[in-house]
Amino acid sequence: MDFLKEDVGGSTCCVTAMIHKGDLVVSNPGDCRAVLSRNGVAEALTSDHHGGYVDFCHGVWRIQGSLAVSRAIGNKHLKQWVIAEPETKSLKIQPECEFLILASDDLWNKVTNQEAVNLVRPFCVDIDKPEPFSACKKLAELSSWRGSFGDISVMIIQLERLVSRPV
Repeated sequence: MDFLKEDVGGSTCCVTAMIHKGDLVVSNPGDCRAVLSRNGVAEALTSDHHGGYVDFCHGVWRIQGSLAVSRAIGNKHLKQWVIAEPETKSLKIQPECEFLILASDDLWNKVTNQEAVNLVRPFCVDIDKPEPFSACKKLAELSSWRGSFGDISVMIIQLERLVSRPV
């Protein structure tokens, strides 16, 4: 906690995924998002923790008039109002789980969960040579084309290869 006494500013937001023995665990302390494709249907596995998230901010749109998320890492001057502990969700990876999209808010502000899954599927599902990198690039380009000027970070994790399917 000594770093809180220093006059250093900044913050970060992240979304994480851990896969272990057939379990998927995702965590999110801000407004990045993890979206699962389950047989082509988008399922958000995390919540965006905006200032209006009533469980934690009592309906306030921005924390102290500046921060738009109710969970964040950093922002020491807002520490008394912001929760740093991430929301965490765990689930078993099933055969219908195709891939996971992890992305920053600058993607999700311009592209819906289902649009993202629809765009990614042809690059990653039922093809001999999946191209998740190309799918990431296409998502970022779509968000940018729609007017996102921020940091568009995207990662795709193919899950269907991690599940043994009956022959």
